[in-house]
This record gives sequence, C-alpha cells and structure tokens, in this order.
Amino acid sequence: MLDFLNNIVVATVIKSAILILALLTAFAYMTLIERRVVAKMQGRLGPNRAGPNGLFQPLADAIKMAFKEQIVPTQAKKAIYLVAPIISVVVALCAFAVVPIGNNWISGKPGVWDPFIGDINVGLLWILSISSLAVYGIVLGGWSSGNRYSLLGSLRSAAQMVSYETSLGLALSGTLMWAGTLSLVGIVHSQLDQHIWFIFAQPLGFVLYLIAGVAEVNRAPFDLPEAEQELTAGYLTEYSGLRWSLYQMAEYINMITVSAVASTLFLGGWSLFGFGLENIPVVPIVIFLIKVAIFLFLFIWLRATLPRIRYDRLMRLGWTLLLPLAVLNVVITATVVALGWPWWINGLAGLVVILAILLYERSRNIRAQTIIPEEKKALPSSIRLAKFEKVSAEPAPLVVQEAKIK
Repeated sequence: MLDFLNNIVVATVIKSAILILALLTAFAYMTLIERRVVAKMQGRLGPNRAGPNGLFQPLADAIKMAFKEQIVPTQAKKAIYLVAPIISVVVALCAFAVVPIGNNWISGKPGVWDPFIGDINVGLLWILSISSLAVYGIVLGGWSSGNRYSLLGSLRSAAQMVSYETSLGLALSGTLMWAGTLSLVGIVHSQLDQHIWFIFAQPLGFVLYLIAGVAEVNRAPFDLPEAEQELTAGYLTEYSGLRWSLYQMAEYINMITVSAVASTLFLGGWSLFGFGLENIPVVPIVIFLIKVAIFLFLFIWLRATLPRIRYDRLMRLGWTLLLPLAVLNVVITATVVALGWPWWINGLAGLVVILAILLYERSRNIRAQTIIPEEKKALPSSIRLAKFEKVSAEPAPLVVQEAKIK
C-alpha cells in the first residue's frame, strides 16, 4: 500500500484532485468574502441569511445556478459557445500547478508528497504561457455569442491582456536575475539563502506586477471588458446559469494565482525569516495562505474604492507608463547584478523611481486644478456655440380679450 501511494503518478493525481477541490472551494467562499467586505466598507449589509452569518450563501448560489435556464442564442456558434467557458476554467486551474504552497515535508529532502504538484525548471514561464491562453476563452466566448456587445467586450479583453502581459513579464524579470532560476521552488530557496525577500530588492517591479496583475484578471478598476454602461456586460452578455458561473470561477481562480505568484516571488513564499518556522510541518502552508489572503483583500479593497477608468486611459497607462518603467527596472537590475553590487542599491533605485513618478503625478494634478484665465479658455475650432435670442413672454390674445370683458 505504501509503495502504491509513494508512486509519483498516484501522488500527482491525488494532489491535483486536492488542489482543484481547494481552488473551487476558495472560489465559492471568495464570492461571499468579497460581498461581505465590500458591504462593510460601503456601510451596508452583505449576505447574512443563508446559514449562520451567511456561510451557506455560496451553496445557495450554486443551487440557483444549477437550476437556472441555460439559454443558447440562435445566432451563436454553438460548439465554441459551449467550450469557451471551460477553456477559461481549465487554463486558470493549470496555472497553479507549479506554485509551491509549503516547504518539503522532510527538510532538505524532496519527496513525492511535497506540497506542490510539480517543480519544473521553467515554472515561471509555465505560468506566463498558460495565463496568456486565458484570453482565448474570453475572445471565443464573445465572438461565438453572436452579439456585437459581447464581441466588443472580448476584443477589449484581448487588447488589454496583450498590453499588460508585456509589462507583467518584464516586472518579474528582476526577481529572476536575483534568483538565477525560473523554478518557483528555487526562487523561494534563493530568498532564504540571500536572507531577503525580493520585494526589498525589487520595489518597482513589485508595484508594476500588482498593477499589471489586476489588469490581467480584468478586475476593477480595469474591468473594461465587462463594462455594463456601454457593453451591457461585455463578453458575458449572452451567458447564464452555470456557464456564466464558469467565467466567474476563472476570474477568482486567476486572482488567487496572481496573489500566489506575488507571495512566492516577492514575499518569500512559505518562508518567514527570523523565527525558524519553515521546518515545522503545516506551518509554512499557513504562512503562505496568510500572504495570499493579504493580496486577495487588496483586490477587494480596490474594487470597493476605485471607479472604472476610461478605456483610452487604460491603454495609455499600459503602453506609456508601465512598459517604460518595466524596461527601466530591468536595466537597473541588470546593471546592479552584473556589477555585483548589494541588493539595497537596486531597492533604493526602485524607490527613487516610484517617488519621482508620484511627485510628477501630484504636480500634474495640481497644475490641472489651477484656475485658467478667461482669455485662455478658447474652444477648439471645430466647436461652434449656438446663440439664441431671449423670447419675451407675452399674454395670449384670448387671455387679453377675456381680461377686457371682465
């Protein structure tokens, strides 16, 4: 029996099943947590009727979705329409396969039951390549619906993902230079060996990754592909019931993946320096989950506070600000690593760049709020103001005659 369980194939299948079950459960209760946290921030009540404190609300939502009518539009490309949500979910689940959620059960000795499915030497490339396939589920779903609003939403998503994937990949390049490996397990051990978390050596890359990561998963304030005001719901317009919930599932699982990658690459993954807790069973997993929960709370906080930005500003932010800053971060990191300088020089340079950008934006906002003199308030030549003469109110003749008779 022990030989059977120690088989690498059997262990991988069992760990994959456990991971999928955990992610699906996390998705269900993330919807409840988000609704309760947003309600708390906005001074209202969230779901609190189904079960104690609303704990059964995800189950009630699942039952509702299961019994809701599944409508297929008459103009839809049926096969692609049905497969597109499944593509999004499968891609979201596969991206988590190489994320280490804990230390080896036996310190320093890898085993088949270690808390990660696979430790491949190109783990980060696996995540980037798999996550880039998520756009296919959205684009195919919007195109196959036969709805012009859905098509526009899917095209928005494609343009947004292409714009921010470049910045996201470059933002992670700095951690790879410091770690010297693409393996996520190796990156965690590299942070342990260097006695730092890479957020201190890569503050600029960390900020860029967070912004690009929020845009990658189409979360507020970057949820333009499903903007209700102009697209009625975007690529989700023609989906209902379980098919609609599959897209929501993919979005929340992608949020968890982005948070897990940020915790692994910038916050040391399951490690906690100075306390020697990495070698205690189960404790590293708890540490890792706490770090992921902090990033998930940040996602919810952004949704509760920031309005949706305009689409042209979204694209301008990605191409004219994030991409040049990501390239600058790569140049600074490459220079520091090549010259053998200490990590704090890289971190200090990143903080200087962040501070300079904040000061520049603040000064620009102040200039924009300055009162403009009347002589400078000139309209463009393409605009013409229509002037109307004031109409005097005169009594109707019939009213005047009635007044005279009286």
